[in-house]
Formats: sequence, structure tokens, C-alpha cells
Amino acid sequence: MTTLYVLIGIPGSGKSTWARENATRLNAVVVGSDEVRRDFRANGQDPLSGDRVFAEVERRARVHLAAGRSVILDATHFLHKYRTYALYLAGDFHARRVAIWFDVPLDVCLQRNAQRSNQTFGDEQVPEGIVREMDTRLQPPRPDEFDEMIRVPD
Repeated sequence: MTTLYVLIGIPGSGKSTWARENATRLNAVVVGSDEVRRDFRANGQDPLSGDRVFAEVERRARVHLAAGRSVILDATHFLHKYRTYALYLAGDFHARRVAIWFDVPLDVCLQRNAQRSNQTFGDEQVPEGIVREMDTRLQPPRPDEFDEMIRVPD
């Protein structure tokens, strides 16, 4: 059975690192918003157009799920409404829905964020105020959203 892993966490919580380190073990393909933003920038498209970016994230994930491959969705998904598309996507392909919740202390996330190189999307520092606001507003995954929830670190 294919599985859709939905990463949930604020910037600096370790989502992309986890995705890279676990993709092979899970036999899954990583589809991330930062990768799409890099591609958009390289192709002269607006990398900050959230609706267009996530339409492309969904399109790429659909291609993999249709081919029977499990997918790790690498984005913050910090609000319920920001992960609704992923839940419908999983339903379209009868994929198992697994939340990977990065419940990492804010100070750790801020420290990691400050160490980013600012070279490209995924390694750009997010303004501290935005990270703090996302932490305050983060909505943990609910049991009615997912078939399984994994909390990192556990």
C-alpha cells in the first residue's frame, strides 16, 4: 500500500533533514515546497506564489502516487487548512495517511534557523518573528486527520 507522509513543523524543526534521512528506508519519494520554489526561481516564476507552489507540489505528488510510489510531503503544514490538500490527495489514491509531527522546542528551531546559509530555498533564514508566530499558531495533527501519527522527537 502506498503511504503519504505529511511533515508538520515550523522552520528549523528538522523536516527536510528527516525526509532525506528516511526516504530510502520508507521507500518513498520526497516532494517539497522548497524544491518547487527553487525550480520556480530557476525558471523565472514567482517562488513566493504559495497557491502556485502548492499546486505544483500536489501535481508532483500525484504523479508519484499514481505510479504506486509512497511520498513524503516536505513543507510546514502547520495549520489544519494547509494540509487539507494532502488528505484529499491521499484519499484519491487510497494511500495511508501518516503525520510526522516535529514537536521541537522553539529555541532549538530558532538556533537552527539562525545557522542557515541563506543560499537557496530550504537553507534561507526565516525571519525570527515569523518562526515565533508559526510556533504559536501551530496546530498539531489530529487523530481524525491521519491513519497514524509519529511525533519527532519521540
